[in-house]
Amino acid sequence: MNAEALLKPTLENAREKNRAEADYINPDDGLLYCGHCHTPKEAYFPEKFRAAGFITHPLECECAAAKSRKEEAERKEYERRERIKKLRQRAFGDNSLAAGWRFEKTEIMTEALKKVKAYVDAWDKMREQQIGLLLLGNVGTGKTHAAACAANALINRQISVRFLHTTDLVQQMKGLHREDLEEFLDHLMRPQLLVLDDLGTQRRTDFGMECIFHVVNRRELSGKPMIVTTNLSLPAMRDAADLTERRIYDRVLMSCMPVLFEGENFRERAAAEKIKKAAALLELDQL
Repeated sequence: MNAEALLKPTLENAREKNRAEADYINPDDGLLYCGHCHTPKEAYFPEKFRAAGFITHPLECECAAAKSRKEEAERKEYERRERIKKLRQRAFGDNSLAAGWRFEKTEIMTEALKKVKAYVDAWDKMREQQIGLLLLGNVGTGKTHAAACAANALINRQISVRFLHTTDLVQQMKGLHREDLEEFLDHLMRPQLLVLDDLGTQRRTDFGMECIFHVVNRRELSGKPMIVTTNLSLPAMRDAADLTERRIYDRVLMSCMPVLFEGENFRERAAAEKIKKAAALLELDQL
């Protein structure tokens, strides 16, 4: 059986499937038209094919094409949302609190937080220039919150991120053999942004400091940005007495733009507000 004999029944079958009850033949051109949008549902083959008996072929009318475009847009949006969901899970793991922080949900946009948002808005240039952020300030001033907001904003743009507390980082590296350690470090280098939270709070053992150094050094060599948060001051980082610490901080200062977080302790204020709410719920004057 030749190709023509196979193709003709296929075209005829497609034409019948393409036909709906309200459709009609337009007497002006002899083609099948949609009974709803009144646009063609088939078109003529070029003249050279008609001699072989191939007269018309199926065509999407305007309403069918609109439906197809809508379904395609919905499919792409679903895939986008699923990808973002996976990126967020990979970035934060079980840290659901940080995974929920957003710039747009923040009640007070401090000057420091505005700078972090500006960094995110200029991400393409920052990434190209291999520039990261160093968020400094006292406990509770919003550094971790700002870093998580930045991470989530980038994830919403389908940019891969990994968000790790330095204590958790050292714990994960503990007990890894050389090959496993190399694989772990390679894994940390893959995301386009790495966030290291609370640098300096990890245990200052030789092992812990070497773990942090390996990550920071490898990340700098990868040419990919980091966002680092710390309670340490710039002078403390610059004048660190311990050699390993100084090697870590030198690399962070070399690759990350410092942003100082000042002002009130937001955690203390949040705690005070919770106490007030609890007192009101219990109908007490105070707790």
